[in-house]
Amino acid sequence: MIEALLADTRFALRWLRKSPGFALVAIASLAIGIGFNTALFTIVDALLFKPLPVAAPERLIDVFTSDSTGTVDYSTSSYPDYLDLQARNEVFDGLVGYSPMMAAVNLDSRSRLAMGEIVTGNYFQVFGVGAAIGRTILPADDAPAAPRVAMVSHRYWTRELGSAPDVVGRTVRIRGNAYTIVGVAPTTFNGMVPVLSPELWIPVAASLEVEPVGMHDTIPSPTGTTRLDRRADRWLFVRGRLKPRMTIAQARAQLDVLMSRIDVENPATNKGRRLSVRATNDVHFHPAADPIVVSIAAALMTVVGLVLLIACANVASMLLARASSRQKEIGIRLAIGASRGRLVRQLLTEAIVLSFAGAVAALLLAWWVASIVASISLPLPIPLTFDLRVDGRVLAFNLAATAIAALLAGLAPGIQASRRDIAADVRGDAPVSRGALGGWTLRDGLVAGQMAVTALLLVVAALLMRSLAAAQRTNPGFAVTRLAIVSTDTTMLGYTAARSQQFYDQAVAKIAALPGVESVALATRVPLQVNPNRWEIWVPGRHQPGDHGDTVEVTTVSPEYFATMGVAIVEGRGFTAGDRLDAPRVAVVNETLARRLWPGRSAIGKVFHTRGGEGPAFQIVGVSADHKVLTLSEPPTPFLHVARAQRPSPYSAIVARTRGDAGALLRDMRGELLALDPNTVFVENQTMESEVDATLLPMRASAWLVTGVGLVAMLLAAIGLYGVIAYSVARRTREIGIRMAIGARPAEVVAMVMRQGLLVAGVGLIVGCMLAAGVTHAMGGVLYGITAADPVSWLVAAGLLLAVSTLANFIPAHRASRVSPTDALRME
Repeated sequence: MIEALLADTRFALRWLRKSPGFALVAIASLAIGIGFNTALFTIVDALLFKPLPVAAPERLIDVFTSDSTGTVDYSTSSYPDYLDLQARNEVFDGLVGYSPMMAAVNLDSRSRLAMGEIVTGNYFQVFGVGAAIGRTILPADDAPAAPRVAMVSHRYWTRELGSAPDVVGRTVRIRGNAYTIVGVAPTTFNGMVPVLSPELWIPVAASLEVEPVGMHDTIPSPTGTTRLDRRADRWLFVRGRLKPRMTIAQARAQLDVLMSRIDVENPATNKGRRLSVRATNDVHFHPAADPIVVSIAAALMTVVGLVLLIACANVASMLLARASSRQKEIGIRLAIGASRGRLVRQLLTEAIVLSFAGAVAALLLAWWVASIVASISLPLPIPLTFDLRVDGRVLAFNLAATAIAALLAGLAPGIQASRRDIAADVRGDAPVSRGALGGWTLRDGLVAGQMAVTALLLVVAALLMRSLAAAQRTNPGFAVTRLAIVSTDTTMLGYTAARSQQFYDQAVAKIAALPGVESVALATRVPLQVNPNRWEIWVPGRHQPGDHGDTVEVTTVSPEYFATMGVAIVEGRGFTAGDRLDAPRVAVVNETLARRLWPGRSAIGKVFHTRGGEGPAFQIVGVSADHKVLTLSEPPTPFLHVARAQRPSPYSAIVARTRGDAGALLRDMRGELLALDPNTVFVENQTMESEVDATLLPMRASAWLVTGVGLVAMLLAAIGLYGVIAYSVARRTREIGIRMAIGARPAEVVAMVMRQGLLVAGVGLIVGCMLAAGVTHAMGGVLYGITAADPVSWLVAAGLLLAVSTLANFIPAHRASRVSPTDALRME
């Protein structure tokens, strides 16, 4: 058996060497199909499926607490709740608390924003992660009086510390406080959140000097002064390792009992709170976001998988042609006793050799595409890290795709070739061409299938591109040009509230004095910024005691904000200097929020409360025009503005409007802030035009990806169509010569050949449009400004496919019209 397989492989390699053109086109087709799929799998695997680099990840469990509104099951926990669960449970070897953080890290007089993780002292022990150098953070580091320590990532050690061998014992400064480096993490360990690679880890005891990021749910706590002792301050993600032989069902049952006890002991903060438990391997980013992310990944994998399907059909079509040209050889082999199974195996081996050659080229293509993706710099304050190495998992996927490609490309030609008429094959009789007689060959069907899939991809691509164009034309409701935004957080500098206010006052004054500046404002959140901030508000008469309120997007702004952003006040007034901390609390709502809370009535003078209806009252003094809040494609979104002077915040975005270039103003703004404090770090640092472009990035990326895939598919399908028609012309040369000898004009020959090819393309287009009708019906939710039946998109896709098909047909048709009748009649 092995000897026969080796003989088949040697024969296939000799055959490929004799047909370099055929081999090159077939290998290139497979390399494109397999390579794109491998590249996308590399990205999807890094984001969703690659297991955490910890010991026994299958025993890890994520524990979530419901939020204060009762509407979100998968929220964070408080540190006191974590301590109770850790101390009282009997199903975990250990429970770990952690949270991503951002901090201004100062090393050798250089300050910059760094991403890290706040962790409980047992973090590295529970996950089974040791230190590459020094030691990890330990439970003793959680003690309130413990020295400040930090563990740095391997990347930070090499890039920032120059791989210094004396790294242990050196210090980094956070908010002016020195943290002693106690160890370096292994190269393979990048924390708990995909793509967010921490540069350092610090223990919970020191976490009050940094800001956790992520989900932060806070209501008033009857006791405690910091987030480490306030039970209602929920900011900590919890993950545990099950004891051997314990199940997730047992963990869920015991945690429910423990949470009930905590509820009874702390009704003011824990009443109605629920715990949700998920296997860590089933959580990719967050349970609420995972269904969306996984659906998008599955859709993209399906789209790119269609390219592999087209490539396989292309190669299968080529192998069918090759088998037809070898009919005499195949007939002789069958006549002298070769079994049909042996013949199928030989032809399948040839497809396998082609597929493996394509797989090698595909790996190079996948590596190149992954390198390009990894090098892309996204407009985010924290750089993302993608682990896009071509590892064993990627190689296994590549091997599986190769095996599928070999079967799809080689099985049909092998079976058809083995069903031939032996006598006719031995004589070398050519089969009658059926293309002109209304019958179809298998090759025609394969090409029509390629055309159908290509039509589907082109329609989807055209819809996404038109949707992107509509989003780009959208009026966001605020000024986009000539605006620059720089944000910072003074807690990273260790400022008190009074010093923070002084810093922002000085910053506004200095930036307002810059040449060309028209106005300057402060806001904790500007439109389209990745900074989710929501309040739950209660309106008298709308909400009853014990009810949940309305959750709304919120920002705090200075009086100059509306004029600077170009957002009109349509009723009432904006904020003024008189809206001070000691004045009655006021708010400005947008038109959508006013209509929701007070339909058919004026919102001016109306009141809402926070904190379950028992919190402070805010009076509405103005209604602003609607504008986009989260994305350009969103429907009108309720939005609340609060006076910044009445809700001071250490974090603020400084927004400035200029008469000149916003990019130049941005540079000058950074200079003024650094002049105030050289240790200032910037969270947001871009023009509003860049902010808008960043919002469009997911839509733009998906549109261009599907368009690129569609164009590649169209190229492969055109090559397949050209091959079918060229082969048909070659097989019918004698027939064409006879037609021309008895009076057929070249134009009639061109028309005859074109009819055959356009019939195949037309059938494929019709089938593809039928498929696209079903697929695009489900796309309604992701399209903006157009419907799935947008006629321009459909006509462009169909017209492009028909134009390329016509060109692919015309080349062999033109060649057929130049056949010499004399030469054709001399052919065998």
